[in-house]
Amino acid sequence: MRYFCRVSYDGTPFCGWQRQAGGRSVQQCLEEAATTILRHETAVTGAGRTDAGVHARAQGAHFNCEPIRDIGRFTVSMNAVLPPEIAVYGVTEVHDSFHARFSAIRRSYRYTICLRKSPLLAGRSWQVTYRVDWNRLADETAALLGEHDFTAFCSSGSGSRTAICTVTAASIVRENDCMVFSIEANRFVYKMVRSIIGTLVDIGRGELHLSCADIIERKDRSLAGTTAPPDGLVLDNVIYPEVE
Repeated sequence: MRYFCRVSYDGTPFCGWQRQAGGRSVQQCLEEAATTILRHETAVTGAGRTDAGVHARAQGAHFNCEPIRDIGRFTVSMNAVLPPEIAVYGVTEVHDSFHARFSAIRRSYRYTICLRKSPLLAGRSWQVTYRVDWNRLADETAALLGEHDFTAFCSSGSGSRTAICTVTAASIVRENDCMVFSIEANRFVYKMVRSIIGTLVDIGRGELHLSCADIIERKDRSLAGTTAPPDGLVLDNVIYPEVE
């Protein structure tokens, strides 16, 4: 049978979601925990591959196993075996055709920029203390909406065949001493969100003189800004019609 679950994690101590030689990944920890609880080798498939240091609130994942008699007890057992930086919740049976990656229709991310030194947000935000025109950036985000070729915001090493994504929501708002950027799309390319954030900040501080619209149109990564650090990025949600 196939089961779906949500996974939340602090990505700081991991090399990313995907199993990698010589590094401890979120996927590896989940598979080891599930294998221990279910007493057979268990593969876990995620909705996407978050990079090293990137966090998740509601990553989606699926795995196959014999029928689980008590899902509540299974969830408790998984969380007891998993390291403190990872938790599973929302375990539910799904159809065999369900796929954590390919059944997803949208994904959303949040990126937190802290405007002052904040020990409580260290590792959870990018601390930016120089002057940035945040009002301008609120206007710049409008250029991200709709279907575009995001080649200019795709880092080298991407295995994607296309950089075309449809962005359904994008905003940047102030929350206390932080600026929070939110974006939702049907798909994302490699380091796209962090590249967008770095570019927005470079525009807002006057380091870049092109607009987001110009950069998207030219499809040239060298025209975009720096890649923001992973600390502030959270995979906030993965939307599935089957399990919502």
